[in-house]
Amino acid sequence: MSTWPEVTIVICTYDRRAEFERTLDGLIKNLSYPADRLKFMIADDHTPGNYVRDLQDLVEAKTGKIPLFSVTPRNMGWGRNVNIALQLVESPYTFFTEDDYVLTKPLDLRVGIAMMEKSPEIGYIRYRGCAGDTLVFHQQEVRIDNHLPHYQEGVGLPGRATLLIIDGNSPALYIYTNGPHLKRNTFHRVYGYYIEGLKLGETEESFAHLVKDRMRSDPTTAPWIAILPDWIPMHFDHIGKSFQHTDKDNGGVSDV
Repeated sequence: MSTWPEVTIVICTYDRRAEFERTLDGLIKNLSYPADRLKFMIADDHTPGNYVRDLQDLVEAKTGKIPLFSVTPRNMGWGRNVNIALQLVESPYTFFTEDDYVLTKPLDLRVGIAMMEKSPEIGYIRYRGCAGDTLVFHQQEVRIDNHLPHYQEGVGLPGRATLLIIDGNSPALYIYTNGPHLKRNTFHRVYGYYIEGLKLGETEESFAHLVKDRMRSDPTTAPWIAILPDWIPMHFDHIGKSFQHTDKDNGGVSDV
């Protein structure tokens, strides 16, 4: 494909420079996409001091790119932090991750983008894995030969890729996860944004209910949530310390 669509990598963070750097290093090492079509954005929930300036310098030094950034006017919780960042993204696609997910396996983002360009019904591709979730999948083959004519799975036909669409009636609640994922910039216009003012675990749970209810009530128009077979296992090392169910669980520190 001569011109790939622009993708903004949004890294949600709060006061975890060491974890942020390891997450950034994992992306630099293992995530593949045309460099001139990638942007970086730092979404910080008002960490004290020069934290964002330091992260901007870090990203620029390691990638050669000056990152965009969004900072809440005060510590306002995970939901508000991410909502502000997502509404500032101008790219048609966002790759979202928190600051404590280290990518350990090569991820060719072109494959997911090619699928989404071919199939506008796909709104979100999950890369976090499905460990512990009881999900029902519908397998579908997508022709991506216009974008990646030489792509091949095993000894299958060139230019064909396998996609697993997650059924909205799956027993698991967490069809949607805040873990690393790729989504269209229109995704939240359909499903809405995160409820603000909740603790971290409650934020994700409330949005998971919202997404699942919409998928079940309107399956013909709700954007698909999908996963690629290779990404059913977890290939991100979740290195962050958990603050859930403690006094520090105000949404400013990521864990889910």
